[in-house]
This record gives sequence, structure tokens and C-alpha cells, in this order.
Amino acid sequence: MSKEILQVENTNSDDLTNKIVKDVIIGLKTFWSQNQNNSEIILSREEAAKLLSISLVTLWDLTRKDKIPAFRIGNKVRYKKSDVLNALTKKNQF
Repeated sequence: MSKEILQVENTNSDDLTNKIVKDVIIGLKTFWSQNQNNSEIILSREEAAKLLSISLVTLWDLTRKDKIPAFRIGNKVRYKKSDVLNALTKKNQF
């Protein structure tokens, strides 16, 4: 394992700390906004089951019991990723 040395010149520790904190906040906001946009992805039955690590039979049972909302497009059943994740969150509340 090699050591890397970073040398910072013409700045004080407060300015460097503020810059690091600002960049971390920007990174977290970017990650959060990207994660929110991904929640509106439409999943097939197979993708929803894989996301929850359950079988298609279990997914159908949960859908039939209205624990996971689903909708039809033509003759295909689809799930919103946000609905699947919300159902998982509700399931894990004690």
C-alpha cells in the first residue's frame, strides 16, 4: 500500500475545511436528486421480484393483496419502482 501526499499551499485550514464541506454537500444533493428521479422507473414483474429478492408467485400474492400497487399496460403488469420501495419500507416497520 503506497502513501499519497497532498500539499496545499496558499490556503488556511478553515478555507480548506469549508471547501471540502461545500463539495460534500453538493455531492450529496446530486446523489439525492438522481436517486429521486430513478424512483419513477417502471419495472416489469421480473425486475420488481428481483429488486425485492422474492419469487414471481410471492410478488403476485402481494399484488393481489394490494400490498404492492401494480398497473397494466396492455396485457402486461408493471410496477413503479417508488411503489415497490415504499411497500418494502412499510413491510419493515414494526
